[in-house]
Amino acid sequence: MTNKEEIHTLINNYATYADTRQTKAQFDLFTKDGSMSVYYPWNKGKAEEINTSEKMLATFEALKQYEKTVHFIGQVEIALDSEKPRQASAYVYTIAHHVITKENGEKSLMIAYLRYDDSFEKTESGWKFKHRELHADVIENRDLK
Repeated sequence: MTNKEEIHTLINNYATYADTRQTKAQFDLFTKDGSMSVYYPWNKGKAEEINTSEKMLATFEALKQYEKTVHFIGQVEIALDSEKPRQASAYVYTIAHHVITKENGEKSLMIAYLRYDDSFEKTESGWKFKHRELHADVIENRDLK
C-alpha cells in the first residue's frame, strides 16, 4: 500500500470507529501527543482544544449519546511532504448524521457538514493523526417521523 492509500485508510477508519463506537480504536489512530481543535459555528471562530488523552477519549465516548451515527466521507486531498517524508497533511470533507431519541420518545436527526484539516506522522506502527482541525460549518437538526 502506498503512503497515500495508508492515510486514506486511516481517515476511513476514523469514521468507521466513530460509527461503530470503537472508542479505544479511534483513540489509537492518533500519535501519543495527538490533538484536535474543534470549531463549532456558535463559538465564533474560537476552537475547543482537545489536547489530552482524557479529553480525546471523552470526545469519542460522547458519540454514545446518539442511537446511530453515519459518517459519509467526500473529497479527500492528501499531500505528502517530500522534505519531511514522515509527515503529511490532508483536507477532508465529511457529512455526519446523528440520530438521537428525545426525552418524549421522538427521534431527531442532526446533520453536521464538516471539514477536517489534518496533519499526520508516520510512526513505527504506521501513519497516525498528529492533529485534526475540525470545522463544523453547518449543523442542521430535523425531526424524524
